[in-house]
Amino acid sequence: MRKVLPVSFFDRAPELVARDLLGAVLIRRTAAGRTAGRIVETEAYLAENDSASHAFRGMTRRNASMFGRPGRAYVYAIHSRYCVNAVTQSPGVGSAVLIRAVDPLQGLPLMQERRKGCSVANLTCGPARLCEAFAIDRDSDSLLLSPANGLWIEAGELVADEHVAVTPRIGVTSAQDLLLRFIDMTSVNLSRPFRVR
Repeated sequence: MRKVLPVSFFDRAPELVARDLLGAVLIRRTAAGRTAGRIVETEAYLAENDSASHAFRGMTRRNASMFGRPGRAYVYAIHSRYCVNAVTQSPGVGSAVLIRAVDPLQGLPLMQERRKGCSVANLTCGPARLCEAFAIDRDSDSLLLSPANGLWIEAGELVADEHVAVTPRIGVTSAQDLLLRFIDMTSVNLSRPFRVR
């Protein structure tokens, strides 16, 4: 039995949390069943000097969860799909870590059903695909990441430094040179190929 990551794990700078989430296990439990995946790609979004962050212009109704307590989910919609983040740092500080990709571990048939029979190679390689496979939507926004709420993260085997690459984030239109994407280079489920700087 793995240990559920405590709130104190998330009460740190997002770039530290993003790095340390590699190798941890994201778990989702619904009435349909349980899915789990080993986190292999994350992106940090900073509270200050990060124009790509949803928090950059201050708190709104849409991003309020990002300013909430650490260890909670921040789920937002993009093109009728969803992306899930873990909120970091103290309440009132708008920062979070986007979970971009996982290696599927449990519940593959359920993931494929939700993803319309998609191949294993494309099930969870990207934040929207991941959320679809795990049935994560806005109903999980602001919830504490815990088994009681059906969405949580457990400690795994931390990825060794020699297997970690740090690159610019994907799909942002500003702050493009910040090296805040963390990936496990051994995974085949990354959302996009990487180039190390």
